Amino acid sequence: MSDVILVGLPGSGKSTVGRLLARATGRDFLDLDEEFTATHGLSPDRFITQHGEPAFRAAEAGITRAAAARTNTVLATGGGAVIDPIARWRLWHAGPVIWLDAPDDVLAARLAAHEVPRPTASDVTQLARRRAERERFYRAADLVIADDVPVERAVELAIEWLGTHGDATPAARRLLDLVVRRDHPMGPRSAQILLGHRLTPASLADLVARYSTGVPVVVADQVVMDLQPGIVGAFPAARRLLIDAGEANKRLSSAEAMLEFAAEAHAERGDAWVAIGGGTTGDLVGTAAALYMRGAPLIQVPTTWLAMADAAIGGKVAVDLSAAKNAAGAFWPPVAVVGDLATLATLDRDRLLDGMGETLKCGIIGDPWLWELVRTSGRAALETGPQADLAARYAMVERAALLKVGVVDRDPFEAGERRTLNLGHTIGHALEIESRYTLPHGQAVVLGTRAVAHMAVARGASPELAAEIDDVVAHLGFATHREFDPAVVARALRGDKKVHAGRLRWILPEAIGRVVQVDDITEAEVMAALAHIRRP
Repeated sequence: MSDVILVGLPGSGKSTVGRLLARATGRDFLDLDEEFTATHGLSPDRFITQHGEPAFRAAEAGITRAAAARTNTVLATGGGAVIDPIARWRLWHAGPVIWLDAPDDVLAARLAAHEVPRPTASDVTQLARRRAERERFYRAADLVIADDVPVERAVELAIEWLGTHGDATPAARRLLDLVVRRDHPMGPRSAQILLGHRLTPASLADLVARYSTGVPVVVADQVVMDLQPGIVGAFPAARRLLIDAGEANKRLSSAEAMLEFAAEAHAERGDAWVAIGGGTTGDLVGTAAALYMRGAPLIQVPTTWLAMADAAIGGKVAVDLSAAKNAAGAFWPPVAVVGDLATLATLDRDRLLDGMGETLKCGIIGDPWLWELVRTSGRAALETGPQADLAARYAMVERAALLKVGVVDRDPFEAGERRTLNLGHTIGHALEIESRYTLPHGQAVVLGTRAVAHMAVARGASPELAAEIDDVVAHLGFATHREFDPAVVARALRGDKKVHAGRLRWILPEAIGRVVQVDDITEAEVMAALAHIRRP
């Protein structure tokens, strides 16, 4: 038999329910808080008091990752065990996941009566804060037992579910189910972001029922249709359009062809547009959806690492002009984004590198944990076939996506902080234009990041920072230099959409997890940075 995983906030009854469920189903039982105490010689509350919550979360993740390797066990997890994406990946692939829940005031009353203190969830206010942090993970459980049911009834409901669905680990795994604010005066005020592994056609088709008033306009990359017909086939075929999603076709003329297709099919304003493919597909379809009848619902179904971690999130859609990348577009946030990590299995290493380029950028901008994971496990995540570290790959995709979600939530229309997401992009976009878009986007961003790190060092940043970036980039297999015409690159820079009052804004790294915005970079500094990445 598989494991059964119990998750939920402190006070939800995981240990009590877990012991009874284990006895009823003939499984072993393991309380991860007790396992933590046995391993570290300190209970979780004492460990937090002595070492702080960040140290506890790191130690808890290690205990949880190891416990997920067990079989035939009911695992009662700590309330925050689901935060670590690698631990969650392993738990969710170890067996069915059950979320035990109750109202915060009920949980608080239970905890107040318990002899063991909970320093991170001592009252209703703290519990509400923890719920806001973790509900996105709990919502991905297979079964929810809520409304403060008695312990015996919770056990009965779990046994009934296992009897109906079987004891085996479900093949389809949802891993993140996040509701975010959708910042736009038109359309719904919230949107859903769903990440998972081997999602079912039914779960994908359900998006249409929720977000489209009629038959959707489904636009898919022809390559995705050839390699993954199942994901395209999960959506209605009545208004399906297959496109060549190469960067050279990311032009207004391509968006216009989509608009004509939708009009000829009599698509209405409430009929969703579904974009299935990589970042170019999402940009093209998003631009057309923003224009069609002044705004049709957009569902992004990214099938590349780059699109899942970055391009499908945030609502910026655009097409290219001859002199500038992404220069004609709009803010048109999707109503839903759904990414299935299994779709990445058809990508070759070069396409995976594209996604890794955006991921390591996110680590530099604001997530040292992600940067460390890329540094230590990036090569394994980039492997293809059975030797790939899928848990690490998923963790990198999720952390990059969540970093972007947070930045966009604080600055939806790029008035300040959101500009930091352009680290490496200013020169990267210019290199793409110079290459006539033969240089993949993620690899261009990495070259651009190396260039601005060189700028930062020249302005006083630590040389060790640039050296560390260079070492990681080379270790992952990115090209560190490229032949290009610096005059063409410089001309492309002058057409960059970030130019304001004749001055170009730059994002420079100061440390892993911290960047700064400047607009006084001189032409000499730019040329020195280009020389740094130009192949002799």
